[in-house]
Amino acid sequence: MLSHPLFPLQTAVGAALVAVSLAAAAQVAAPALKTGDSWTYRVINNYNKQIAGTWTREVTRAGPGSIRMTTQAGARSTEAAFSTPGEMTGGVLTDRAGGTIEPALQLMPFPLAERQSWSQRVVRIDAATKEKRDMLIRGRVGGWETVTVPAGTFKAIKVERTMYLGDYDSFRGITWRTETDWYVPEVKGPVKTEVFEEYCEHRYVCGGVGTLLPGERSTYELTAYRSR
Repeated sequence: MLSHPLFPLQTAVGAALVAVSLAAAAQVAAPALKTGDSWTYRVINNYNKQIAGTWTREVTRAGPGSIRMTTQAGARSTEAAFSTPGEMTGGVLTDRAGGTIEPALQLMPFPLAERQSWSQRVVRIDAATKEKRDMLIRGRVGGWETVTVPAGTFKAIKVERTMYLGDYDSFRGITWRTETDWYVPEVKGPVKTEVFEEYCEHRYVCGGVGTLLPGERSTYELTAYRSR
């Protein structure tokens, strides 16, 4: 798990500051995404361990420098844009954090290698307020693990990232969100994702005892996938 408490964001961010350290192990190349590729997951609420629904993501466009994906969660549909696989330029990160992102947010910095790490600062133009919100992401790549989900048993490389979403408002502070993926190259995506969130109760007071509250705690497990 990445370090806690919340990392203080600086107010002026012009370009990404990315630090990547590569291990000598074999690298995992970016997937060749194609229109029609899709992944369906069951969503488990980690507070009560009950199945909370189904979540499907599909590639609706895959061209040079432009990839678009649609995510269907129940009756709700959202879209996300990527410059390359793993580099998000806009869309919905959470219910409280969406908009365009400059430069592209490195959710998964291909090619992947064991013990690789990265950090990056970006600016998100908030979809609701049109304000510029500073974001920070820190991530690392672990080792290979065997993972069993409803779609089968896979050998997956573990990728963990923590994002500070810049989603503060008048009533609450910033959200600290960790996403852990078990990525399988032949599936072109994660077969399992765990989400852990905490957020600041107050915008200007954060990090002390009693100021952090629990947010989303979910596990996404692959049930089916289609690769074109």
